[in-house]
Amino acid sequence: MHDQKLAAKRETGEFLQRYNELQDQLAHIGFVCNGTVMSVYRKCGKPNCGCRESEHMQHGPYHIWTRKEKGKTVTRSLSEKQARQCALYIENFKKTENIIEEMKKITIQLIEHQK
Repeated sequence: MHDQKLAAKRETGEFLQRYNELQDQLAHIGFVCNGTVMSVYRKCGKPNCGCRESEHMQHGPYHIWTRKEKGKTVTRSLSEKQARQCALYIENFKKTENIIEEMKKITIQLIEHQK
């Protein structure tokens, strides 16, 4: 019985340590946003432009950010610098989601191991 209590206490300490590590990661994650950033090339449609004749001649890249806002798709054009920043913020958002998911799992384990 004493060994079980000791093991449970050690497990709880391990849960809390990992949870605190995740909190620290979350505190230092930086800016976040959701969506997708794409770089696209397009044909212009002008009758005398070379892009009309050739698959390889297209205009761009154009940087596009698409996200959901209140259930609707919002699309914005970005500069190259904005696209790089936005992609980093989207990656941070994904990291945040993963960290929170792990925090939830630890919390569930902690609850189920407490008596």
